[in-house]
Amino acid sequence: MALQIGSALETAGYRLFSRTGAILLGAFLALLIAFQALFNTILATTYARLGYGELGEALPLTLDIPLSLAGAGVAVGSVVSLYLTIVSFRTFVVGARDSFPDGAFTRNVPLAMVNVLVGGLVYGLLVFVGSLLLLIPGIFAYVAFVFMMPYVIVEDRNFVSALKKSYRLSEGDRLALFGLLFIVVAVAALVGGVVGLVGALALPGPASQLPTVVIQPLVSLYSTAVIAVAFEQLRGSDGAAPSAPSEDGAPTTV
Repeated sequence: MALQIGSALETAGYRLFSRTGAILLGAFLALLIAFQALFNTILATTYARLGYGELGEALPLTLDIPLSLAGAGVAVGSVVSLYLTIVSFRTFVVGARDSFPDGAFTRNVPLAMVNVLVGGLVYGLLVFVGSLLLLIPGIFAYVAFVFMMPYVIVEDRNFVSALKKSYRLSEGDRLALFGLLFIVVAVAALVGGVVGLVGALALPGPASQLPTVVIQPLVSLYSTAVIAVAFEQLRGSDGAAPSAPSEDGAPTTV
């Protein structure tokens, strides 16, 4: 069965707007606010040390903590973000809407983190190098290896095996995958732009950034859900063992 774009978009939304999706969204939102505060604190402290204190004072969400503590917080936040991404993929692939699947929080987490981190760097490098070669090879790499993370996270594969499996799984559906990812990126950019503009016009000063902060984790989680659903669709048609069924019978047609 070929990739069904409409079904993937619809099912991803169905799985995101659920109890588990709401919990993940709340966790990502809290993390993003904390991360933004820590990052702004680093900027404000750096500006002050360079003699540009007025720039730092204009930044919202700053904390009165040492620079070293803020840096450590950013590092911890990055690890937590990676952990939540692992939980998200494991949840969305099986369509768990009311409760998280067994092992989502604990199964091989350190190994998955290492492989996602290293594999993500390799994936990014492939896309970057390909983009330098007249752009098309970069787009090809982005589409062909897009399932690296699901293979690492869901099937506990190492990143080398995951890249190979993603390349094979995407064969025959790369044009459809490109269309799916293009739709998600275009809609995300449009929504982000509109929300940012509305925030800038309707809210004063630093508060104008709040709508963008809120929408970012929603867009990111929906993108994760779309990739997870596309992975489930193609993996099932490839003859692999099917994922656990959705708890509430997620829609499978446009």
